[in-house]
Amino acid sequence: MFTYYFYMKTIFLIDDDSDDREIFEETLLSLNIDVKYEDAKNGAEAWEKLTSGTIDKPDLIFLDLNMPVMDGRQFLKHYKQDQSFNDIPVIIYTTSSNEADKNFAVQNNTLFMTKQYSMSALRADLQEVIKKFLKL
Repeated sequence: MFTYYFYMKTIFLIDDDSDDREIFEETLLSLNIDVKYEDAKNGAEAWEKLTSGTIDKPDLIFLDLNMPVMDGRQFLKHYKQDQSFNDIPVIIYTTSSNEADKNFAVQNNTLFMTKQYSMSALRADLQEVIKKFLKL
């Protein structure tokens, strides 16, 4: 007899806007794929969750840039310095369309994704990113 272990992929959203977190979660869950959703309100909270082990190590991180306490840039600096997280892709997920922010993403080897205001557009973006990075 064989025992199969199913490993559910974890997606971690770091965003200070509660409405954006709620829309992201609803849209993600509407994809009907087996993923676990985790979130944090800012980079400091996210860093605490990641380093304390209170959440499963994520398979994919969506990171807002503009947040209080610790913004996305500061979080990414800490993240890049910790070798134990280098295998987790990060997607900059922001309302910004600023070229400097896009360049920041490129310089840090991250994908840049502009927040969508329609759930159908967000759904399409999430499907594409998940298919690319998680092979689901």
